[in-house]
Amino acid sequence: MPNSPYQPRIGEVVRDLGRKDPDGRPLEGIYMDTLGAAAYLRPERGGCEWSTKPENIQPLDAA
Repeated sequence: MPNSPYQPRIGEVVRDLGRKDPDGRPLEGIYMDTLGAAAYLRPERGGCEWSTKPENIQPLDAA
């Protein structure tokens, strides 16, 4: 049985393993919602929302 994706709370800061910053680290953003097959995040300091696959989301305290 495959593991189900992490289910963050709306407003929780999470890590997006599908997108990297210029230094190659996963982006972090505020989880907004999941609609269909896309999870939506936005930067903590404001800016444009982005989408990712729900399976790319990881809690910040994960190794």
